[in-house]
This record gives sequence, structure tokens and C-alpha cells, in this order.
Amino acid sequence: MATPLKKPLNLLASYGFGAALLMLLLVLVFLGTLQQTQHGIFEVQKRYFESLVVVHWLGPAPLPLPGAYLLLGLLFINILLGGIIRAPKSWRRPGMLIAHGGILFLIVAGFVTYHFSTNGHMTLYEGEQSNEYQSFYEWEIIIAELDGEGREFVIPERDFDHLWGRRSGIFHAAALPFDLEVRGFQRNCTPRPARDDLGNAVDGVTLAALPKDPRSEHNIAGAYATVRPRDGGAPVDGVLWGLARAPWTVQTGGRTYAIDLRHRRWRVPFTITLDQFIRELHPRTGIPASFISIVTLTQHGASRKVEIKMNEPLRHEGYTFFQASWGPQNAGPNTPLFSQFAVVNNPADQWPLFGVLVTRLTDRRARVHVSFDALTLDYLSWQLLVAGGALGPVSYTHLRAHETVLD
Repeated sequence: MATPLKKPLNLLASYGFGAALLMLLLVLVFLGTLQQTQHGIFEVQKRYFESLVVVHWLGPAPLPLPGAYLLLGLLFINILLGGIIRAPKSWRRPGMLIAHGGILFLIVAGFVTYHFSTNGHMTLYEGEQSNEYQSFYEWEIIIAELDGEGREFVIPERDFDHLWGRRSGIFHAAALPFDLEVRGFQRNCTPRPARDDLGNAVDGVTLAALPKDPRSEHNIAGAYATVRPRDGGAPVDGVLWGLARAPWTVQTGGRTYAIDLRHRRWRVPFTITLDQFIRELHPRTGIPASFISIVTLTQHGASRKVEIKMNEPLRHEGYTFFQASWGPQNAGPNTPLFSQFAVVNNPADQWPLFGVLVTRLTDRRARVHVSFDALTLDYLSWQLLVAGGALGPVSYTHLRAHETVLD
């Protein structure tokens, strides 16, 4: 008996639908790669690969396309229905189920990474320490009490990045004696002396728009803000800029508040201290051959020394610290150097290290290997790992290594 959902489900599970999705993903990758030359990786990633719908311009003509986020969601449904649920299941031919299951696994890992991971950088000179890392791209407005309880109130970028031009938004917190109005947000700008014909000037300063840099981490955001006391006091105007030497301070309600526009920050449950930065250059060149950071990780009163090198990151409490860069690039022999770590907190960081391998021994026998990074598990290896026994004779002809590596 046919059901109303039969035709839609047949379409979602069909080979043709899956092939069309893969072709559209190929088109997005091609167009996105071309756009990176003009708009940079971050902007293209948000526009083409993190969206449900994207409009690509072919000269003056718009070309609407589904974004990669939507396509991957539909591909997940297609593989689940057609490659897992409706696929013929047999232990003699497990390859199709394993391959399709692996693709689904990677899509889920990508979903978790996109929604639940954070990444940024921590930059330290020798002797400095920190328990925070900050985003390369995202901004936030912070309101901090400079007296009293010292509380902080944060407005994330997604709540004010649309307040450009004449648009404005008012932010309210019950614990604050004022409301904050934000307007005129600009992705890249610089403060300049105001002219008489510019109405947004504050104390003779205005924010002049600059062209967006394709390298999004080089853009410096800015906005105008107004503190509106709830007790009927006079409003106070200010300018927020990402590279300001000091935050904007306001006194109202008998307290002093600092208001600042800064890169989004996250705290880690431990402290990193840069003890020594070692840079080795190729002879007679300024090109680094290697650079190493020797740090001290401190948590709950206990400390340990760690070396962070290229391709040898520090992993602790779900956070990964990569040796990303250093500077200043034109530093002289006695110039203090800083070390920059790329910091990632990703719940799915280790998921892709899971794998399955099937070895067909005869027409009726197969051996399934489940791998976790350098630790390979099958039934015989598991017995050896648990019981600690010696290797027995191998009864089949191909070579096989039993190796257990524990970090």
C-alpha cells in the first residue's frame, strides 16, 4: 500500500539525488576557491560553506545555489536512507556499509565541530602567562565593573554585526543602571578627526570606513555607542574601536564601567607561561628552520614543563595548542620575541582517527579490524592487550604485525 511519504523518501534515497548533491558540492568548492582570491578564506567559508543558501554573482546576473551546510544535511539523509537502511546487508560484503557509515561519521563530526568547537590564538612574550585565548575574527562588546563586584557583561558579535549604517540596537541588563545603544558598526575602520559634515562624530572623532582586507584577521572593527542611564541622567556618547589603547570608561549610578570592543575571548581551566622561545634560522638567511616554545602548564597548584613544536602540539583538558607563528618578523638580535599558539577546543578533534578495515581471508571468512589512531584492535590483538600474552603462530599466509602503542 502506497503512503504519501513513499515518493519523497524514494527520491531522498536515490542514487540520482546523491549524485546531484555531490555535483553541487563540487560546484561550490570550485566557486568558493575562486572567490578566496578576492574575499579571503573566512568570508568565503561563511558565505559558501556555512550557509543554507548562497547567491553567486556571474557578472551582473545572480545565481542562487544551496549552501554546503544544506547540501551536507541532505547528503546525510541520502546516505542514511539509501546506503544504510535500504542497502542489502551481508557479512560477506560489509564494505558498502562500512564506507557509507564512515561518510556519515565524518558528516556528524563536521556538524559537531561547526556548532561546538572554538578556535583562536594565545600570544605570549617570554615570562608572560595567560589563561585566555582570543578569536582571530569574531568580536564582542564587554561591559566591566571597575569597582563593586567586578562583574563583566558580554554582547556577542552576532547581536550587533547587523547594526551598520543608521541601524541601532539597545542592549539591556537588569544588573546595570543603564542601557547601551550600539550603532554604525563597521567591519574595518580607523578613527580620524571629524569634519563638520559628519553627524556621527564623538568628541571630534569619527570612524572612517576602510576596504575589507581579504585576510579577515587584519580587519579592525568599530562602532558608536551611547550609555543611557535609567535614572534620567544625560546620555553619554562614545566610540568603540578594536585597537583602542584603553577601554571607554563611564561613570553612572555611582559606579565606574569600562566598555570595550575586543576580539572574542575564551578562558581555559589552566595557565600557560612562556618560559623560553627558541628560534633557529637557516644559515645566512632570515628564514626560520625551526621554532620551539618551552612553556609551563599550571593547574590546581601543580606545574609541568612542556615543549610545543611544529606538528607536536600540547593537548590538555580537551584543548590543543599548536605552534603557529612568532614575531616580530623583522626582529633584531636583541629584540624580544613573542610566540603565537593556535588554540582549538573541538569535541570531535579525535573522531576522524577512528577507522575500520576488513580483511577477506576466504569466501566465508573475513577479519574486521577497528583502529583508534596508533592502537589497532581486532579479537586476537584485544586478547594480547588484555592478557599480555605472547604472539602465537600465524596460520595464514600474509604478513601481520601485532603492535600496541600507548601514549
